[in-house]
Amino acid sequence: MGIKQFIFGEGEGYDYGALCMPSLPWKKNRQPMRFYPLEEPLPLLLSLVMGLQHAFAMVGGLITPPYVVAKFAIDSFPFAKVDLQQYFIVAALITSGICTIINVVKVEIPFTKKIFGKRLYIGSGLLSVMGTSFTFLPIYEIAIASMKADGISGEAAFGKMLGTSMVCAILEIFFSLMPGKYIRKVFPPVVCAVSVTLIGIALTGTGMKYWGGGVVCAEMGWKEHVQVRDSVGFGMPVSNVPSPICSGSAKVALPYGSTEYIALGFSVLAFLVVIELFGSTFMKNCNVILALLFGYFVAGVSNYEGLPYVDTSKIEDAPA
Repeated sequence: MGIKQFIFGEGEGYDYGALCMPSLPWKKNRQPMRFYPLEEPLPLLLSLVMGLQHAFAMVGGLITPPYVVAKFAIDSFPFAKVDLQQYFIVAALITSGICTIINVVKVEIPFTKKIFGKRLYIGSGLLSVMGTSFTFLPIYEIAIASMKADGISGEAAFGKMLGTSMVCAILEIFFSLMPGKYIRKVFPPVVCAVSVTLIGIALTGTGMKYWGGGVVCAEMGWKEHVQVRDSVGFGMPVSNVPSPICSGSAKVALPYGSTEYIALGFSVLAFLVVIELFGSTFMKNCNVILALLFGYFVAGVSNYEGLPYVDTSKIEDAPA
């Protein structure tokens, strides 16, 4: 394989002239979408684009749960343990990277052929990212808060929750060793279909939280309500209606659900629709990263009463 084939690929499936040609929704002879078989090696260019797209889409959901647990569950106001927050985020990224590599490579477990009569693997062999989940947030927050009320430190409480999670993982290992016919009896198609549907619905809710100003901001909103602030809040309600100030956009701090945040998110959605209607086949395959970059561009050229949405001070102050 030459350098050109390694970078751009070869064959009709990698005709970049046709792949990059914009499409018109009313034309009948539109360029069909390109689907790649499981074992087909992707060229370097497509691998970089698709990998960067996946990283952009999942990095926010990967670092937010450990950040919330470290800042709001383990630590407390005035949130002085910045090193702990950084440690949690870095640990989540490193662990996710290692587990993702193992999952994609699909490592065979030695001697399983002799013991179980079939080869068993660690990992699925599919391009899926292993990482944290928002599902753990309410459980961890409630459990850590309960243990802190009993006099246990936040760090020790988090360690107990990690140990509990490791013990619960044994059940999943047991399910993974069960024959497929028994698993299908325990999880029939109707159960799997409902579960997948509920996951999609839950992700829609998470997306709306990001859209309104951020997941952390949205999760803290109800805690500032006048009826519960003394129990779970910070004792500083803005009003009787939960509306925390979202300060994740450089120097701009606006209430959750502000028009500016909604409009910025809508620009990403509108650009996605434009790509789906008029974009080329290549653009449609990498529509997520293009839409995210477009939203970042809009935020970069915009400001709120002279204050920027994108903070570049750390880049400007970085040593040469």
